[in-house]
Amino acid sequence: MLAIKWITKIRAKISAKIFFITLALLLVFTALIYAMLLLFLPNFYYDYKKQKLDDGANQVVEASKSNSLEDVQAAMDKFADNNNISPFLLNSANQIVYIPYVMLQSNSYSTTAVTGSLAVSTPETDDSTSVQKSLKINGVPFTMQYFINIQPLTDISAVLLLFAPYFLLFVVILSFISAYFFSRRTVKPLLRMNMVANKMAQLDFSEELPVKSTDEIGQLSHHLNEMARELEGTLIDLQKVNTQLEAEIAKERAQEETRKQFITAVSHELKSPIASVMGQLEAMIHRVGPYKDRDTYLKRSYETMEQMSALVQDMLEISRIDSHDFERSKTTFDLSAFLSESVAQEQWHPDASKRRIINEITPNIMIYNNQPLVEKAISNVIHNAFQYSQNEDTITVSLDESATGWHFSIYNDAPAIPTEELDKLFDAFYRLEKSGNKETGGSGIGLFITATFLEKSSLSYKLENTKQGVAFHIWQN
Repeated sequence: MLAIKWITKIRAKISAKIFFITLALLLVFTALIYAMLLLFLPNFYYDYKKQKLDDGANQVVEASKSNSLEDVQAAMDKFADNNNISPFLLNSANQIVYIPYVMLQSNSYSTTAVTGSLAVSTPETDDSTSVQKSLKINGVPFTMQYFINIQPLTDISAVLLLFAPYFLLFVVILSFISAYFFSRRTVKPLLRMNMVANKMAQLDFSEELPVKSTDEIGQLSHHLNEMARELEGTLIDLQKVNTQLEAEIAKERAQEETRKQFITAVSHELKSPIASVMGQLEAMIHRVGPYKDRDTYLKRSYETMEQMSALVQDMLEISRIDSHDFERSKTTFDLSAFLSESVAQEQWHPDASKRRIINEITPNIMIYNNQPLVEKAISNVIHNAFQYSQNEDTITVSLDESATGWHFSIYNDAPAIPTEELDKLFDAFYRLEKSGNKETGGSGIGLFITATFLEKSSLSYKLENTKQGVAFHIWQN
């Protein structure tokens, strides 16, 4: 029960999946290592023991080259001590001549170098392997023989098998503890990363992971922090782009709405004069009433068509400016000279000859902009100033230059415009004069064209009432 509660507590605190995977891997690796010991350790030990004995026996053979029995005996004693075996020396009659630390009974035989001998047979058993080495002492052949006991190899395997349950229990406990601490140490930062990643998924980048190591987890934490900063920066940029895009879409929609209103207004403006001209022409064809006087009404029809032609030209010019393929080329030109020439042309008109002109134009002011657009807009403003003023009214034209740009203004003694009407004057076909008379109120498109051209040229403008009249300002900073 305690073990079950402990496991439940562990699983509540760490990821069970990582815990059991770690535990399983430790057990599998341990089982493989133990199996390798069972399979390879006995043979490895046998080869090692055999090689060691062979090296010791070769040293005895090497000692026989001195042709001294004492040297051979001393080498055999050392061989026996180092390897815990009992080698013995045989003569050609297969009699034991010498066994380390064993006294043999003295017998006579054919060499003066040997003082005792014992006949021996050397049968091999299942638990041992006999090894013989040939050597000569003073030309007399001898044989050194020893046995390699393979019983310890079987004992090693048996001991390993007997120790297996205890070893398995120890490994299970050790693996369980290791898996617990490893998974806890591994999962804790991963759970923290998961929490931060969930916040990042909800676009919350306020929390940053601590980097306490340089291992894979530390590097992953560092990369997550960098990714959070990059995502936050990208999100801010996207929000800015989205705001700009929304503004552009709103602008496009406003322009589309303006375009629709403009088309509607154009249709209305063209409908009346077309109907008027068609009626006059039809009456002249049938010689109805006063329309028998064709010369008079042909002249009126022609004047009406002229107004329509001028209106169509204005609309075409606006359409050309609004098109995306219009090339807004900029050049440097003399604005002062253009203003002086435009004012002079308006003064030549008979109806404007009595206007009092105050010229405050600073000479030689050069500007860099789209010359046709700027000149057309300013011409409309100057023409309106003369058109909506009376004889002997004052018109003041000024142009000055500053360190950052230039400023143009034109003033006339016209009656004040109602404040609520000032901004509406820049709408297409809007007129202060509500009768619709083109002679007194114009077409209502002049200031719309002016505003369009000035905005395309990136120029600021303002129409305002003054104490005694109206002033129009255009400037660039």
